[in-house]
This record gives sequence, structure tokens and C-alpha cells, in this order.
Amino acid sequence: MQAKASGLCGLFGVCLLSGCGTYVPDTQDFPGNQGDQQLLVESVIQSVHCEVSNAISDFYEQVNQYPAMAPMAKILDNWGVQMVLSLKTEEKGTLNPTVVWTPPSPATAVFSLSGAATLSSDAIRTDKLYFYYRVRDLKNHHCPTGVHPAAPVSSPLIQTNLKFGDWLYDTLIPVGTGQISLPTSPSGPLKQNVIYYEVSFEIVTAGGLSPSWKFKRVTVNPTGTLAAATRDRTHDLQITMGPGDSTGLKGPASNAQLAGDIGLSVASGVRTLVLP
Repeated sequence: MQAKASGLCGLFGVCLLSGCGTYVPDTQDFPGNQGDQQLLVESVIQSVHCEVSNAISDFYEQVNQYPAMAPMAKILDNWGVQMVLSLKTEEKGTLNPTVVWTPPSPATAVFSLSGAATLSSDAIRTDKLYFYYRVRDLKNHHCPTGVHPAAPVSSPLIQTNLKFGDWLYDTLIPVGTGQISLPTSPSGPLKQNVIYYEVSFEIVTAGGLSPSWKFKRVTVNPTGTLAAATRDRTHDLQITMGPGDSTGLKGPASNAQLAGDIGLSVASGVRTLVLP
């Protein structure tokens, strides 16, 4: 706990002294370097790739035990998986000094003069990565998830279970019971069924300093926060499954992936505008 607190203090101090929000923020946390940033991206991709691979592999293992699921597996052989990884980092800094001046006057006087100034800055960096796989290339691939590299590299997307497998089975159950049907070909008339899954995490680290100086006639920063700094990390993963070939998703599946990507960008932009 002590180490964590000192790390947060160090992050805030460096961010404040270096003009937080006035430069392009680093994707990795303090005190990481360029190598840690590369390791972060690699570790997230490896973990989510294994998450999806394991879910699909487990499904095909179930097919071996329950032959009634074989038609679904045959259809999924013609499907693809498009994943979109978004790593958004936002850093904000605020400086708000206040001064109160009391002139020499009788003890009964109530006049005083105060002044304040506010300086704020906000820098946002968004890294996106698109990667595509065919289901047939993943069904025999099993690998460990949630393998965390050494600190300070970390992401909530590096987990042992992002629950994608649960959603995949929840979606395929209505297919097995005949409630919905999967398209048999990317070029066929029944190509509208798409499986879409998204998971997003947001981590906010914030801190402030409130020193005060009192002189004979002047008081500096009597109330409020003199300086504040915020680091906001949003890690988002979108997974779209649908008819596709070696070049990518086709038809409505491709449109669904694009709509989800645009929706995330719009929601992020609107949220940024309304932040104080």
C-alpha cells in the first residue's frame, strides 16, 4: 500500500512539474519508457487474442461431444473475427492561484481585495489497432490469458477472463434451439446475423496541492486547490464475428464493426466535451 501511494505521488508530482496536459501523454504509466509502451501493446494483443481463441476452441471441443452442434461449427468455419483495440490516454493540468489583499485600515473596516487566475490544459492521445482472424485459424489454438508483464506495464484488458466465451455461448444457444439461423455464406441472402461484443475499462488517477501563505497584508491561496493533475486511461476492446474470408468481414458484419467503431469515437468525443 505504501509503495502504491508513493507511486501515485510520484506520478502526480512529475505530471504537475512537467506541465501536465501540455504535451502528448505516454500510453504507459510512470515511470515507464518506450520499451514498456511496446510491451503494453504486445501484452494486451496477446491476451485478447488468446481470449478469443480459447472461446472458439472450447466451442469446437463441445462440437466433438455433441454432434447436433456440428452444423453450427460448419457455418462458423466461413466466419471471421475483427478486433479493434483502443488505448486512450488523457492528461489534464489545472493551476488556480488566488490572492487576498487587506489594506491598512481600522479594525472595524471590512474591505479587502481578492484576485484569482486559472490556467488549464488538456492533452488526449488515442491509439487504435485493428486485427483480423478467420475462425478456422483459431479453432485449434489454445494459449494462456492474463499473463501480466513486469510493472509498470498494466492494462485491465490483460485478464484471465473477459467473458467473451460466455457471450459466444449465450449467442449460439438460440441457434441450437432454432430460434435464429446463422448465414451459410458471405454472399448468401441470410448474412445479416452478427455477433458483437465490447468491453471497456476506465482508470482515473487524480491529485491536487493546496498550499497557503499568509503575510502581513496578503494571503496567497487561502482556500481551494492551487494545482491539480489528472490522468485518465480508457482501454476498450471491440469484437465482431460474422461472415468473412481471408480479406476481412463481409456485408452487414463489416458494417456492424464500422458502426461500433464510429459509435465509440462519437461517445468518447461527446464525453470529452462535457468534462469539467
